Amino acid sequence: MKKNKLGETSLRTRRIAVCSLLAALGIVFLMIGAVTDILDLTMIMLASFCIVFAVIEIGEKWAWLIYGVTAVLSLLFLPSKAAALLYLLGGAYPIFKSWFEKYRSIIAWILKLSLFNTMQLLFILLAQKILGLSGAGYEFVLSEILLGNAVFIVYDLCLTVCVTVYLVRLRRRLKIKGLKE
Repeated sequence: MKKNKLGETSLRTRRIAVCSLLAALGIVFLMIGAVTDILDLTMIMLASFCIVFAVIEIGEKWAWLIYGVTAVLSLLFLPSKAAALLYLLGGAYPIFKSWFEKYRSIIAWILKLSLFNTMQLLFILLAQKILGLSGAGYEFVLSEILLGNAVFIVYDLCLTVCVTVYLVRLRRRLKIKGLKE
């Protein structure tokens, strides 16, 4: 069924409005994390839930738009550039997760862990070279990588549970319709 010009414009307007709200919410989460400096990783994870919602309800290309806007604004406005860099490197993970989970479980986990470790090493390198944050040496990096992998696995499992709860229980109650292509 083909939509008329007015319906198509209205749909695009609603998508842009929802994307704007999700990007703003993501920036608010990131700002709270950057200001408190203790909750920065937690708030980055909450900001990534905005991307999850976009992937499910609006579509992948709109989720990329939200991620891009949030990443650029976080680099410009967050007082903690380390938090902005963390979001820049890991904020798009929910989009990649939706891609990876189309494969068998073992392949999906190999892809997820490969992406995470690449991003984690890139963060360590950029944090040391650009932001001037330095570790205590190889032991620090190795322990950070091991702990990071454990936290990432827990984060991925929590993300899966949150998506499942949203799809099974909350989606019907919120009655969000007509945003996806």
